[in-house]
Amino acid sequence: MANDDDFLESSVPDPDAEPTAAERAHAKTFAELVDKTLSGRTPPAVSADDRALLEVATVIRATSGGLELSGSKQRSLVEDALRQAVGQNPATSLSTTPISEARAKRRWLPWAIAATSTAVAAAAVLMLWLRKPTVIERSVVETPATWKSRPADSLIGPIAAERAGDAGARMDTIFADRLDGYRDRMLSPRGGRR
Repeated sequence: MANDDDFLESSVPDPDAEPTAAERAHAKTFAELVDKTLSGRTPPAVSADDRALLEVATVIRATSGGLELSGSKQRSLVEDALRQAVGQNPATSLSTTPISEARAKRRWLPWAIAATSTAVAAAAVLMLWLRKPTVIERSVVETPATWKSRPADSLIGPIAAERAGDAGARMDTIFADRLDGYRDRMLSPRGGRR
């Protein structure tokens, strides 16, 4: 059977059931403890369970707006929250750099990045504007007529009506001529390969 004095370890009572005398006595004692804590007279010795419940009661009271914090406590909580937000340890002492100084140091960072990128862009524009243009000299080489595309009329001539279906032979003649021109271009001393 669970101990009636330890409400955190006992079974959860039915919500519709009447509170027992022990529950009423504990609630009255705990209410007095909460009142003392909120008025700043917390007893030095409190059980761990009661201390956990007191912290919860204090948080609930603070979030409902009924608890006024002193100015130094408010500043301390805000500084700790801001330190945590920027990645610093919130438990640091007050001798460390205040959050306002850290914020002031980071305020110049976007301006420094903008100034650096503007300087790099200006240097690139100056380099392009002040550089000497490179002159590429091109030599003009006359391309022989055999390397150029040319009509095949001189190879085939007029096509007689009886030879109209002999397109394969004409294509072979044109292909052989083009292949001779390719070989001449690639294998001659004036061509691509030497």
